[in-house]
Amino acid sequence: MSRISRRALLLALTTSVAAVALALLAPRADAVSTRSFVLDDAASLAAGELDGTAVHSDGSVTIGVGTRRIGLDEAAVAWSFTRGSGSVFVGTGNDGKIYRLSGDDVSEFAETGQLVVTSLAFGSGRLYAGTLPEARIYQVDGQGQTQELARPDGAEHVWDLAYHDGTLFAATGPEGKVFAIDASGQAEVYWDSDAAHVMSLAVGDDGSLYAGTSDDAVVVRLRGPGRAEVVHDFPGNEVTALTIRDGVLAVAANEFPSPPAATTGTKNKATSGARPRPGKGRLYRVDGDGRTERILSRDDGHFTSVQIAEDGTIYAGAGKDGRVHRVSPTGDSATWIDVDERQVLAIDMVGDDPLLLTGDGAAIYRIVAQEAQAATWTSKVLDASFVARFGELTWRGRGAIQFQTRSGNSEEPNETWSEWSAAMAQPGPIRSASARYLQIRARFPQDPDARLLAVVAHYLPQNQRARISSVGRAQAKKATKSKNVTRSVDDPPVPSAKLKLEWAVTNPDGDRMRYRLRYRAESQTRWRTVLHEDEELTSTNYQWDTGGLPDGYYVVEVEASDELSNPGAETLRNRRASEPLLIDNHPPRIESIRAEGDHVVGRVVDGLGPIAKLEVAIDGREFRPFFPADDLLDTRDERFDLDLSGLDPGEYIVAVRAYDAGGNSVTAEVTLTR
Repeated sequence: MSRISRRALLLALTTSVAAVALALLAPRADAVSTRSFVLDDAASLAAGELDGTAVHSDGSVTIGVGTRRIGLDEAAVAWSFTRGSGSVFVGTGNDGKIYRLSGDDVSEFAETGQLVVTSLAFGSGRLYAGTLPEARIYQVDGQGQTQELARPDGAEHVWDLAYHDGTLFAATGPEGKVFAIDASGQAEVYWDSDAAHVMSLAVGDDGSLYAGTSDDAVVVRLRGPGRAEVVHDFPGNEVTALTIRDGVLAVAANEFPSPPAATTGTKNKATSGARPRPGKGRLYRVDGDGRTERILSRDDGHFTSVQIAEDGTIYAGAGKDGRVHRVSPTGDSATWIDVDERQVLAIDMVGDDPLLLTGDGAAIYRIVAQEAQAATWTSKVLDASFVARFGELTWRGRGAIQFQTRSGNSEEPNETWSEWSAAMAQPGPIRSASARYLQIRARFPQDPDARLLAVVAHYLPQNQRARISSVGRAQAKKATKSKNVTRSVDDPPVPSAKLKLEWAVTNPDGDRMRYRLRYRAESQTRWRTVLHEDEELTSTNYQWDTGGLPDGYYVVEVEASDELSNPGAETLRNRRASEPLLIDNHPPRIESIRAEGDHVVGRVVDGLGPIAKLEVAIDGREFRPFFPADDLLDTRDERFDLDLSGLDPGEYIVAVRAYDAGGNSVTAEVTLTR
């Protein structure tokens, strides 16, 4: 099976519904004392929960329509429905049953014995049902008696049915064919596409059949068997749904990620496979002259169903967050309906009895007039990042809208949260307890002109202490493959009195930091300041001039303070000291250097040591390394004895150069005569 919205649901019919992650409104990045949650556009307002309210593309919330839920407790998924003979028929999974809705009463009407009833159509007084995974098509009489009508050759899935003028059309996969089926059950290939699946069908007023495909998102017009012309090749990889009215097409062309591997089971076993990520939804309007316009786009979820009302308004069901979107003929859009279930799989918003079906938690929703005082908008959970004290709640809008708040320290509201506060009719202080998370609820009066435009909640997050995790020389932080630190006599450091210090800081709330430095000799307890108080250091490194210090080991301590972002009483500090750092700015001494026969002897002495490198040059030529008398450079006092008996007879100037561990060097010369 390839990627699709409905097929994606099929892959997870026997799995639990994944939790929908809430995208939390991030506070401003700059560290200031007071911050604000600002919800003033369509995206931030629609991220909440809508109960009888609608969020419009102009960034406003108004009263919408109400819903009344009719559960299908025996079914896992309410997949498809159609109307006929004064009733609504609903196709379901995982047991392939058909239910009948009369008024608000739901009863089991027929059984197919298949996994899912993916599509229903009504014509000539009979109900037709398409199923999978065996692509069987059934006809059902008025008493619910089911008879297999056809099993299209080569098909495994029936994705959609359409009935017109005595012929039943079936969109199938995985060979991408449309079949025409007559009253006797004879199934003939009406169109053989290049696509893997034909996903959706619609019949125009002139009898033309329209078909949408996957995996290439093409809509074609079929004027007869094999007579196909492309209406449009859409971006994405699936035309999940399409409908036509008065020559205008509405098309849901979605983009889905590559699916996981899946295997089709028997009629009594669900198709296995992991739930794929939600797709990206694109809704298009195609006029009779072929003009194609994208009228709605969603990157956080795909569209599952579309419908056009008599006035040209287009409705689209969404496969994420259980919503129905509405686009007016002028192009204004709204999140129109929000139900508890995650997927809206089918809609019929036209006529006197509008309905919708949900997938994960099978239910029928009847769309009704909104009851007085029942319309509410609830914000998504707002994250202050840390425990915060809440301040003023303000809003813009019109009408007698009332607000409530609640708070807690868990990401999902539960019994540990505070109760909803008393209603606020005017802006004022938030009465909910200090906590990390906040949620806001608005109750609308029964006033069609009531409109919410923006909500702002101020808060003061608890200041967080920055912590210094390490202090040391900058070069000491280079990564090594071994935990052992080695020093090579061939690569002494470049001597410098400028010691570059660096430190690592964890700054949870992003406050502006000020750093103070002080030092002490390793053997002492008295600390001395490196910087004057009027020197403001904000970077995490400092070049310290140690030229005036005696050689030795020193400890450096760094203090981190968030005083630049917080008043004095709220300022937090943290200190960390380095391990002892060697400061060695003075070269060693070469003592008692002299010529003794064919040898040059002497000693090198340093205040700290160890001696790191010895070199010799003859008559100004290149310096070459040599070892001390004991072959080890491991102390501050090293004797050397250079055997130069290999030189030809004559007089030579012998230069000896010595380095200490700090890279400081000294050179001495002696004349050798052989």
